[in-house]
Amino acid sequence: MSKGADSTALQQPTFPLKAPGTAVIHAGPHQSPRIVSVPTRCTEHVIELPEGTNLFAALEQALTGFSVPGIMAEFVSGEFGHIDYVHPAYGPDAEHPMSFTQVFTVDAPARLRHAAATIGWRDGSPFCHIHASWTESEGTVKGGHLLPGTTAGTNGLTVRLFALPDVRLISDSDPETGFSTFAPHPVTPAHATASASSELDLAEAARPADAVVTRVRPGEILDEAVLAVCRAAGFDSAEVVASLGSTTGAVFTGGTAPWPAVEFTHLSGVVTGATASGTQRPAPQISLSGEVVDVDGEVSSGILESGANPVAVTFELFVRRTA
Repeated sequence: MSKGADSTALQQPTFPLKAPGTAVIHAGPHQSPRIVSVPTRCTEHVIELPEGTNLFAALEQALTGFSVPGIMAEFVSGEFGHIDYVHPAYGPDAEHPMSFTQVFTVDAPARLRHAAATIGWRDGSPFCHIHASWTESEGTVKGGHLLPGTTAGTNGLTVRLFALPDVRLISDSDPETGFSTFAPHPVTPAHATASASSELDLAEAARPADAVVTRVRPGEILDEAVLAVCRAAGFDSAEVVASLGSTTGAVFTGGTAPWPAVEFTHLSGVVTGATASGTQRPAPQISLSGEVVDVDGEVSSGILESGANPVAVTFELFVRRTA
């Protein structure tokens, strides 16, 4: 059972609304660069969170468990036992059109649909950012930005972790948007080599980067940012997984979700021919699909329309080389 205001009681806008996909210029000072990427090695792990597990504590502990400064994660299966969450809301005025709702609570088991997480640091302590969607017992689909206190349900949760030894993920206040956001910071090769304790560790430290973690700033077009990241990293073919963030509404090939912000509970996709050049090679191809929760608390999904989805506040993007 969910507790909290229904959609009719949600804060309504006091300013004119724009079409989904219309970029927002935030009130704070414009920051550069707009796309911040750090290449990294990546190792994949699957963990099981049994009933009653405090989701945030368990994922934050994984940083120590796998001895890495950053982790991206996607949830595979299972259920939640208790959920505390918020979702996007209208802000106070046209200069600050985005905000969050009051806290909602789900007190009964809810089946996982999608979830993704960034696990890193805030003020020197482990910190976790999670977006998720779920199906409640009566069939209602909900989603949003999870809060500490959320737990695994009777059937537990299976989570796929991407441990990243070369990037420290740090959440800090963003002067442009006024929100706290994650950004990747490189771990120096000297530090990685010093931490190696065997020939095997040294060989691992010398392994080339096979993934990139990126912070995408407001206004950047999501699929164009993915392609730019692949080109900069030299990834001709790549996959997008375990990514989360927001766009200014959502424009799918078969529908839309309303402006000014939606949060992605799931983003996946493929890129081919990213480094193509010349007339003899096919043009790059990129396909992204995702699921979002909007300002009405509604969940929708589909294939993203090319060139139509600007980032709203931030996007925490994770791209893995496939060729």
